[in-house]
Amino acid sequence: MKFGGTSVGSAERIRQAASIVHLHAQHEHKIVVVVSALAQVTDSIVHILNAANSGNKQGVEDGLEQLLKRHQQVMAELLYDMPLQSVAVTVMADLTRLRELCSAVLLLGSATPQVMDMALPLGERISAVLFTACLDQLGTDAAFVDSARVLATDDKFGDANPDMDSTRQHCSEVLLPMIAGHRIPVVMGYSGSTTAGQVTTLGRGGSDYSATILAAALDADEVWIWTDVDGVLTADPRICPEALSLPQMTFAEAVELSYYDAKVIHRKAIRPAMQRCIPVWIKNSFRPEAPGTKIVEQLPANEGPVKAVTAVTQASLITLTTHRDIHFAEIFGRLFLRLGHEHVDILFSTQSSSENSLGLVLRQADTDRVVRAIQRLFRTELKHGVLNPVAVHKNVAVIAVLGSGMKGTCGILGRLFDAVARINVSVIAVAQGASELNICFAVDARRATEVLRAVHQEFLSPAARKTEAQSAARVS
Repeated sequence: MKFGGTSVGSAERIRQAASIVHLHAQHEHKIVVVVSALAQVTDSIVHILNAANSGNKQGVEDGLEQLLKRHQQVMAELLYDMPLQSVAVTVMADLTRLRELCSAVLLLGSATPQVMDMALPLGERISAVLFTACLDQLGTDAAFVDSARVLATDDKFGDANPDMDSTRQHCSEVLLPMIAGHRIPVVMGYSGSTTAGQVTTLGRGGSDYSATILAAALDADEVWIWTDVDGVLTADPRICPEALSLPQMTFAEAVELSYYDAKVIHRKAIRPAMQRCIPVWIKNSFRPEAPGTKIVEQLPANEGPVKAVTAVTQASLITLTTHRDIHFAEIFGRLFLRLGHEHVDILFSTQSSSENSLGLVLRQADTDRVVRAIQRLFRTELKHGVLNPVAVHKNVAVIAVLGSGMKGTCGILGRLFDAVARINVSVIAVAQGASELNICFAVDARRATEVLRAVHQEFLSPAARKTEAQSAARVS
């Protein structure tokens, strides 16, 4: 069971989350808990380190004071009927460690990736200590586990990769004896350590990733990701109020949804569970009675064609054009190689052979970096007119329509673009994946909300779902 930051954001929420674990422990389930830092704590640590990086001593002191007060308040509210001394000593030691690291950064004038990785997981460490104490308070035997003891990684600080063989061995030595002794390990998420014992972090989605790595290493039956929604929804409910929670979906669908910014589970975190075929549940810690969404390898063939619709609302279209008498495969090959080195995610690309042009649709935050990379890479070609100047179209939104049932289903594209045309929106660019798992298209960002609603209404409204169900029944 992994609990996210919103699920452990206050004393009340930690108690609620711990009560879920306590309840399932009473039913003889063998449980390992992974926790994130309290909501917004990791962001606060980043701000404090940035202040130290810029020499802002007062900013560091103010940030540390706020962190101390927040955790003191949670301790006072959470552990009101048990001695606080041992927990408080541990929490204070972690905050003191953060202060020492900030002092070193202030002195040196910069924070290395290694220093950042020592500081950032301290929020998870404190959260795991508090969660363990709360379980003990509820009468469930639990033990705090430093992730450095069990999760082995390479030395790519800030975005480390797991060493699964070593992790499996560590889990066998540390976690399995606890589980056999009916004790619940509470592991801090987001971090691990190298073979040399240096702390590393797992990058974005690190706590989810920690949970699936440990699940794979332990050959767990299931992974339960506890968050603040009832599961994976057909769309953002703030835009589409009639959005419904999906009872189940495939790993491939979850990866695609997360890639296009849906808040499911980070795509990197899916891999360990997918490789070991371990089902992953997305559940609501505020409404544990809700069934949630189960993510599995395969689903029955009678699933509806469209599973969900999501959007990247801040995107850009970069267009690169060559002269027609130039063979552009080599040019574009060099470009994609460079983008790979730069670790740039391309949302989708389009190519026009008649115009010798390539369109790249990417997140707006990456736009300037990619334009600079193109200008450096093709300095000579741009200077001599082999390539036309880079064209940039900002304020674009990418709409992603996803579902494994679209494969081999006729008429999806026609219905999709009829729905968009009915609201008089022009499509800027479009692409369909070779797997037929998704259809992506770009529109003016100002119309993204309307387009999302129109597409959801066409495929996922109650009326549309009823029609799909009737059609499936007739076919069967």
